[in-house]
Parts: sequence; C-alpha cells; structure tokens
Amino acid sequence: MKGRLLVLAVVCTAIAIPLLIFPGCAKKTLEIPVLKVGHVGHDHHTALYVAALNGEKFRNEFGLYLKEIRPKKLYELYDGKKLICEVELYLAGGGSKMPTAMDQGMFDVGFGGVAAVAFHVDKGRPMKIISPLHNKGDMLVVGKDMPVDSWESFVKYVKTSKEPLKVGFKAPKAIALLIFQAALDEVGIKYTEDAADRSAGILLMNLKGAAHLNPALENGIINAYVCNNSYCAIAEEKAIGKCIADLDDLPPGLWKDHPCCMIAAMDKVISEKREIVTKFLELIVIATNYMNEDQQIAINSASQWIGTSIEVESKSIPTSGYSTNPDEKWLQGIYTWAHTMDELGDIKEQLKGKTNEEIHELLLDLSIIEQARRNVEKRRCRD
Repeated sequence: MKGRLLVLAVVCTAIAIPLLIFPGCAKKTLEIPVLKVGHVGHDHHTALYVAALNGEKFRNEFGLYLKEIRPKKLYELYDGKKLICEVELYLAGGGSKMPTAMDQGMFDVGFGGVAAVAFHVDKGRPMKIISPLHNKGDMLVVGKDMPVDSWESFVKYVKTSKEPLKVGFKAPKAIALLIFQAALDEVGIKYTEDAADRSAGILLMNLKGAAHLNPALENGIINAYVCNNSYCAIAEEKAIGKCIADLDDLPPGLWKDHPCCMIAAMDKVISEKREIVTKFLELIVIATNYMNEDQQIAINSASQWIGTSIEVESKSIPTSGYSTNPDEKWLQGIYTWAHTMDELGDIKEQLKGKTNEEIHELLLDLSIIEQARRNVEKRRCRD
C-alpha cells in the first residue's frame, strides 16, 4: 500500500512541477479560440450549409475546411493541419431576432437581413455589416385557383375585382413589401392596411412572420402574399398557391438585384477576433464560389440542412443570387434602402439624413471580406 502511494506521489509531482515552473503553458495549449455564429435557417444562408456539409471537398481543394464534431452545432475550422478555432452554430429567429441576439452576446457573427441590422445600427448599436451574402429571391404568390399567371394578369385582375384583394406580408419593413408597394404605385393600384377602406384594390395584411403565410393562403385568410423563397416554392410543392412573378422583375426597377441577407458582426468582434473571422469568411467565399459554379451543391446542401425537399430547393435556389463581392451595384442597393427608409420616416437616429459616404462609415466594415477574398484568390494561385 505504501509503495502504491509512493508511485502516485511521484506521478503527481512529475505533472505538477512543469505546471509550477511554466504555469501558462498548459492553459495556452488547451485554449482554442471559439467563433460563435448565428443563422436563421433558410436557404438564403446556404453558403454556411455548403461549408459545413462538404468539409472533404474544401480540404482537398483549398486546405481550409470545417470538421464536424456535432452536426449543425459544433465544428473545428482547420487550415491545413492547423486548428484555427472551434465554430459554434446557433439557430436564431428571423427579423430583428438575429441582431438582437448578437447584440446580447449570444454569438459573434450573424447571418441575417440587411434591414434588421441597419435598424440596430440606426439605434446606435455597435455592429457592422461585414459581407454581402444573398440578393433578390422574393416572389408574388397567389392562391392556386386565382385565374392569373403573371404580373400583368394580376394587375388586370385587381383592377376589375369588386372587392379588395387580401395580400399578406411577413413584416412591416420587409423588402418584399417595399418592392410590391412600389410596383403598385407604378401601375396606379391603391393599397391600404385599413380593412374598412373599400376604395383600395389591395388590402395589405401583416401576418407577423413568414411561417404564417402559407397556412393563411391555404385557409383563405389571404388571397396572395409577397415573401422570400423557399416559402413560395413550398406553396407550390404543397399545391397551396403558385408563384406568378419574381419581385425582382417588377416595375419601376428600383430594387433590381436588391441586397437581402448579409453577414454582420459586433464592432468588438471585428477588432478582437479579426483573424478567425477572416478565416471563416474565406470558407464562405469558397462556398459561394462553389454554389455559383454548380447550383446542385447548393440545392443538395440546403435540402439536407433545412429539411426541405430537393424539388423545393430546385425551385427556390435559382431565384436567388449569392455573392460575397461588395461591388458598386451591391453598395448602391444598401444606400437605396437606407434613403428609402429615411424618406418613409423609419430611420430616426444615426442613419437619418446621411450621405452615401456617411451610411457606409456607420453601417459597413468590408475590410475583412475584402481580405478574405484576396486570401482565397491566393489559395487558387497556389493550386
């Protein structure tokens, strides 16, 4: 018994002495940086799912990849054999829930809508849009039995109807609603949210969430709706409704290829976790390139991750644009949105009355995505 105790004491001493001499070594060896990433869980964020589900392809072709630890929850980000960080994924709600959760410290980087983040920045919150991600992808969906099949026939139907047509939308500041209203203005159709106003051709109804649109259409609460895919493709798959127009094509064309989803981060994260955020964005750049080179990888990854059918994603994915390039067209879309919200009185504080340059300074920090894109290009050159 004494012999065993002696052996145990020797082992413990052998472990303890290095720790006493070099107290920081063990801690540094064990510490792995963590990047917490929030997303909303629809196919506008497919680049994230492509990166998470196709690690072997990324590793073989670029040397930068995610290793799955717990599906849809925890991954390790490697550059070659070097472990860069752990990536924790969080499913956040849509609308303002993603930036609110990020602002509360639930995660470092968030995938979500431009509008939601911009409204937080307008209120003085310390966050920035750090990368483009997705554009367009909004549709006009009508009930399956409505005798229309295009924007033109829809306009004619509304103008000859004896009752206001009930059209649903998911949220008051949704880009789909803004585009639809601009198109109605262009063709001279009056709209209202007042059910008592019988003079309007369109009664707009706030369904308070995209998930409520298809059930409302199926049950006759609304006659049509405007929303982003993949909800619209699901309506067709379930024979609830039919997509008759891509909102991107509607007059007056002000919102052509409009920015929809983006990647954002808190100012503190941009400063303190810049290196690992850059590596993570390199993954998103590669994933986006893959999606644009072969749409099937996007369709398969979105279907697998979200649980929608291949048929739904085959209809949904092609209506969207995916890009990490903050080019002039994308920037003008951001500025147009901000000025429109200002004119409507929905921007009240930091972004109110600002020039394009001032909006850029307050809302955007594109230095990381620009660096990430350069890094990916260098990886291509090495190949």
